[in-house]
Amino acid sequence: MMKRKSVLWAALLMAAVSLLSCTEEGVTIKGMVEDMEKEKDTPICFLTRNPLTTDTCYVTLTAEGTFEQRLPIKERRELYLMVNKKIVVRFLVERGDIVDLSWKGYSPSTTIRFADPARERERMLSELLTERFNPKWNALSEKVSRATPPYDATLLDDIEKYANEYRQTIEEFEQEHGVLPHKEAFLVDGYFNALGPVQYSLEAIEQLKQRGLRSGLPEDTVTGKAAYEVLPARYLAHRAYRSFLWNWTNLYVRKLTGPADSVTSLYERFIERMDTTFRIMQDRETAEWALAYRAPFTEFDLAQNEALSYLNHLKNELTFSWAKEYVQQTIDKLTPYQAGKQAPDFLLVDESGKEYTLADFRGKYLYIGFWSRGCRVCHREFKHIPALREKYRAFDDRLAYAFVYLGEEEDEVWLKSIEKHGSRQGINLRAAKRDDNVYNITGFPTYILIGPDGKMVEHHTARPSELLQTGENVLDKALQGKQKQD
Repeated sequence: MMKRKSVLWAALLMAAVSLLSCTEEGVTIKGMVEDMEKEKDTPICFLTRNPLTTDTCYVTLTAEGTFEQRLPIKERRELYLMVNKKIVVRFLVERGDIVDLSWKGYSPSTTIRFADPARERERMLSELLTERFNPKWNALSEKVSRATPPYDATLLDDIEKYANEYRQTIEEFEQEHGVLPHKEAFLVDGYFNALGPVQYSLEAIEQLKQRGLRSGLPEDTVTGKAAYEVLPARYLAHRAYRSFLWNWTNLYVRKLTGPADSVTSLYERFIERMDTTFRIMQDRETAEWALAYRAPFTEFDLAQNEALSYLNHLKNELTFSWAKEYVQQTIDKLTPYQAGKQAPDFLLVDESGKEYTLADFRGKYLYIGFWSRGCRVCHREFKHIPALREKYRAFDDRLAYAFVYLGEEEDEVWLKSIEKHGSRQGINLRAAKRDDNVYNITGFPTYILIGPDGKMVEHHTARPSELLQTGENVLDKALQGKQKQD
């Protein structure tokens, strides 16, 4: 009997250890959605904001509207609850957290509730800060936009006042309602929100540094220096910090290394100044984030082969696995689009529903533009298409124009957008599957030139307005047989 009890206790102990271990490996989100039958097909998901990437975890509801999701989170992360593609609430989580929340219906305006009183207090504080300080921040940004550096003392006073009022609001809320587990996170957001309007001005930032602006940040975080120079990588969970950090680092290091005479030499300097970045940031992990964060922008600034060369060099210099992986993701994305490589196939449909693949354009150069309804630059570029077609009228039998709309809206919205903003100077297409991101487009407008043999001539090639400028361009070289193929 004693032996059986011992075995039973051992089994229970192992189960408890197993459960504890499982919890420590991630974050558990559970709860209930009331009135779910009204719009049961509405997508619900959690977005986990990592230092470099955003991971999506879709929520599966039971028939009763309950759910429980395990997210593989090992470090402090910012989490967004998304309902019908709109943010309902944002909060911080850490490994081992069990978050219990509930809300009624699917409307993003519905107030969410946390079972844990401390988290519920933080949700209430977030709402208070948003209501009270969004108007103040907008007014501050408007004032900064009308001024020019070096800023006068009045504007800097306003920034300090914003930061200190933000801190004071947090302190008073905690005294009245109880302890805030992530108080430091709120202080960090307030501090970098205050710096946000002047994050493109080194002069203003230096002036605020000399004033000793710290706004309630922990003493061990700021020791005789400005907070943004010494915050460690764990603060990358905060969006206000990430935004400020990138802009400040880029400006400050550029200042130390001097101007670059070309975009290519600018990227060469990114490699050369790595040690400078590490020295300034005081924390190598934070510095590697600042450098890795730049990776996706290379495809807009450099030719594909130059971008890949730079990224491979950068990856070899980095030491943190997540930074290397992020750069590798960009390398993998760009590799299929190198000049001379076979362009990936696609499946697109026109306004009548007729399907097109890359083979339908074989024998012609394909100048293909990607656009969206809300992209004003795209709309302006379309106004140059008639002049572009006239310029290359002699090559009509060798050149095709296509304009691909990327968006998940219904066809009716797409067709109205064509009439209002689009162009009738080519074939209007969209992805056969609404959520298919053809050619991994990351920004609008993006134009691509593909050769008659289906091989890539240039990804992120010149826009229509640029092709109309004087001088020989990539399309001239291609049509005249001067384009080099690898």
